[in-house]
Amino acid sequence: MPSVFDTLDREWRQLASGRRAARRLADVLAVAGLDPLDSLADLERHVRSASPEDADQVLLALVTRAARQDDALAARVLLQLLLPGTRNLARRWWALGDHDERAAAAVAAVYRRIRTYPVERRPGRVAANILLDAARELRRAVPRLVATPTAEPIAPAAHSASALPADNAAVELAEVLADAVAAGVIEQRDAQLIAQSRIAGRRIADIAVDHRLGTRALWDRRQRAERRLASVGAVA
Repeated sequence: MPSVFDTLDREWRQLASGRRAARRLADVLAVAGLDPLDSLADLERHVRSASPEDADQVLLALVTRAARQDDALAARVLLQLLLPGTRNLARRWWALGDHDERAAAAVAAVYRRIRTYPVERRPGRVAANILLDAARELRRAVPRLVATPTAEPIAPAAHSASALPADNAAVELAEVLADAVAAGVIEQRDAQLIAQSRIAGRRIADIAVDHRLGTRALWDRRQRAERRLASVGAVA
């Protein structure tokens, strides 16, 4: 039986090959500074190859139409563009059930976020914001800090919140890191660095020795990761 991702990909091939759907979104593309395109397949290729800034302009135009004007086509196109990140969510939240259940839950969460996206409050980094919100929604459906069985835990000692310091702030930060990794906002290694230094309280210099890296390089890496978290509202 085909998975929801297989079904979406098959549906997309049919939708993206014709000109009619692209014409319906011509004004949306104009808002993003794009000339009319022959097909949605051309739009997908453009977004995949564009700079992050240019791609974000297209995603913002699509999500604005999807959320404000209840446009199902714009929402469907944006869902397709976010499928790589959605697949990653489905892989990470393994406690939701088997592959098909995880896929369906991830797609549903992402689609809900597309249709309710707060354009005025989040006019940038659209993909990261949608996927992060979906990750948070999925996490609420499973035990805290669940990640893939093969992934290095983000918490300093174990996947369970009981392994963390007792204060709520530490637990919340670990959950933020788990969500951000699942959404592709930061890498697993950067989440682990933040967890070790901010939650477990290890000095950057000691972590640098463990990994045979320069202390300054680790400081800079943590700062870049925390700026990415702040840019999508993951941390205050």
